[in-house]
Amino acid sequence: MKQYLILDCYVDEPACLGVPPFISPYPRYIYGALISAGTDPQQIDYLTIDTLRLTDYTLTGSYSHVFLIGGASVPGRYLGAKIGTLAEINRIISRNRNSLISVGGVIHRAITSPPPNTILIKHDVEKYAFNLARNTPADEPRTTDELAGWAVNGAGIVKKHPWYPHVICEMETGRGCPRELHCSFCSEGLIKNIEFRKAADIINEVDSLIAEGISRFRIGRQADIIQYGSRLSGYKNGFPEPEPSAVNELFSELKKRKDAGKITVLNVDNANPGSIVNWPEQSSRILQSIADTVTPGDTLPFGIESFDESVVRQNNLKVTPEEAVFAVRLVNEICGHRVEGIPVLLPGINLIHGLRGETADTFRLNHQWLEKITGMGLLVKRINIRKLQPYPDTPIYSIKHRTGNALTKRFEYFRDRIRNEIDNTMLKKIYTAGTILRNNLMLDTREGYSLGKQIASYSITVKVHGMYENKSFLDVIIAGHRERSLLSLPVPFNINTASPRSFGMIPGISRDRAGDIILKRPYNSIESFSDELKNVSPELKKILLDNSVI
Repeated sequence: MKQYLILDCYVDEPACLGVPPFISPYPRYIYGALISAGTDPQQIDYLTIDTLRLTDYTLTGSYSHVFLIGGASVPGRYLGAKIGTLAEINRIISRNRNSLISVGGVIHRAITSPPPNTILIKHDVEKYAFNLARNTPADEPRTTDELAGWAVNGAGIVKKHPWYPHVICEMETGRGCPRELHCSFCSEGLIKNIEFRKAADIINEVDSLIAEGISRFRIGRQADIIQYGSRLSGYKNGFPEPEPSAVNELFSELKKRKDAGKITVLNVDNANPGSIVNWPEQSSRILQSIADTVTPGDTLPFGIESFDESVVRQNNLKVTPEEAVFAVRLVNEICGHRVEGIPVLLPGINLIHGLRGETADTFRLNHQWLEKITGMGLLVKRINIRKLQPYPDTPIYSIKHRTGNALTKRFEYFRDRIRNEIDNTMLKKIYTAGTILRNNLMLDTREGYSLGKQIASYSITVKVHGMYENKSFLDVIIAGHRERSLLSLPVPFNINTASPRSFGMIPGISRDRAGDIILKRPYNSIESFSDELKNVSPELKKILLDNSVI
């Protein structure tokens, strides 16, 4: 019998992502805590929800204790993976009554009547694991000093992940929201003690993961990267003064590893636009440090939530509409330059439906301000529109609030308009036809097409005609744009074997023209094929010819 099992049902929290290809800090920390407490690594197993789906949610091994992590505060759609639902987690608990299960992550708040074999961990599951392994079980918070050792010792668990080595590690820089007041729905605001990890500790963890074969990282488990290392002393409108030197210390060390080829993907997540608006000089220096380090195509998500000033006031949101535009513009100006045809770092915008004070006009205002941002020539990498899921103990959770059907219909109407009008326009500007996207991991096939995306933060889905092996990598040329996805051609593009649908994707080639190309095959040279591209733009034509074979 093995002593312990770490069961990863995946997490998607406001400040933490652990759905493949991401692996969250939770399993790494638990593994490291158990080892630090003296447990032999051979006595620790790691499984994911995907494995249990194959066994009808029944554990096939025997364990003295199971650490289950999961929860989606902000669930999304995932390509190639599916987060464990509350129903699935309840099924796991009920079908494994002989196993003692400790539940960590935000999912513990959703389990209202735990059976006798279940312990809901309210604080840090990794600290509970450490205490349990030392025969002193206690549910209590861990410290950043404890975490420093556990994070390094826990790196080896990544080799047990079913997607290894094609994973990206979510890295924690701190926790808690440094604002003096918090948004009505904010779960980070429930954390009373704001803490930042030391840059040296984060780098030690990165180095330990590199030693285990990891080369992709996202500096993501924080409420606001602009505030990393803040002294939390001087405040302006409730936002503490950022400390550029702290961010620069961390990112300069990461850049050294990236420049040495040890890091192939480096992303960042979560910035508070209020910090940028209130401290533009300090924020500009921080944004420059980040832009100098991250890999191109990255996203800096902003929690705008609403462009309705009444909703902003009633929910204590971060910025007014005008301030939101200022933050979007600053990131565009400092970080929006292109490398290999792709903007290095662009803002993302999060919007929430279900906040206090919403009216039918709220969604029109959201659409109107996004139109204004587009009209200014500013770019937004992605717009995340979701319905509120009230988090226990937040101010909005205690208020009985139901959204009427008419208001929901209004929300859906403008959500679809944003998708069809704003999103598509942004995609065409960000990913211009002819841009080459490298190293897309193919993850699914549908109706004769293969779907994939880069192993990166908020990476865009590419759609390629043909059947490509699952988990294989493919470079593609962008040919067209759909809602939140890109029509693409494989690199190299074989003009003598490509399907008619592939030719039909190319702007300037009609369906009839694609048929003529097929009838003229085989082509004896790339030059002879060049004549078929007379209606294709010169820039795209050159890229196609440079990346075609016969």
